[in-house]
Amino acid sequence: MANDMTIKNVALIVASGRGSRAGGDVPKQYQCIGGKPVLWHSINHFIKHKNIDAISVVIHPDDVELYEKCIVDFDDIKILPFSFGGTERQYSVTHGLKSMAHLHPQNVLIHDGARPFINTKLIDDLILACEEYLGAIAAMPVTDSIKQVKNSADAFIDKSVDRAFLWAAKTPQMFDFNTILRAHADVSQLGDNLLFTDDAAIFEHFDIAVKLVKSSSDNIKITHPEDFKWANAKLAIENGTT
Repeated sequence: MANDMTIKNVALIVASGRGSRAGGDVPKQYQCIGGKPVLWHSINHFIKHKNIDAISVVIHPDDVELYEKCIVDFDDIKILPFSFGGTERQYSVTHGLKSMAHLHPQNVLIHDGARPFINTKLIDDLILACEEYLGAIAAMPVTDSIKQVKNSADAFIDKSVDRAFLWAAKTPQMFDFNTILRAHADVSQLGDNLLFTDDAAIFEHFDIAVKLVKSSSDNIKITHPEDFKWANAKLAIENGTT
């Protein structure tokens, strides 16, 4: 990628997990849906989007061959060299952000490699939100009745929680690049006991406002074996092969 190219929006795809709950002989991001690896679909959405300037993927050190096979179809200058993940997702994102810092991008979309059903509108909506806010994430309003338990072992209801104020966080999560890079650097100085389940939580820790952008219900994270059946059926319908 040319050094003089203006880089505004970059995508960082996190794909270094093991995904043991999904089963299979290889990590779930390299298992196929619709004839292509799950990760291929995630990458492809960003490659096709006209406002994404560069893409970097964080992978596990054991998966280099799997990753190289996954992207062999892509002849695209948007794809940057991969970086290796850490022992926790948070560390993997930190590594990925550092690997892209030399590009001096304005914004970064951080996405789970195992979410293959993002779409152009969602990316557009996040980009639009980040013209006003330092952070915006894909999320869905909670529609189920939510019960809080007394303890996780016994699973007896303690109380009901008002779902009117609850959203389920998803990815992509988009941030001002310098702000999220600095936030990751700052929390890394606080020790291994301060781990966050997503990058929006890091912004929350520093009291930085994050806008919720409504996602689609299709934007699932492949987690269990039955998710592959659903994904294959969805792609078959989309491709007219049912």
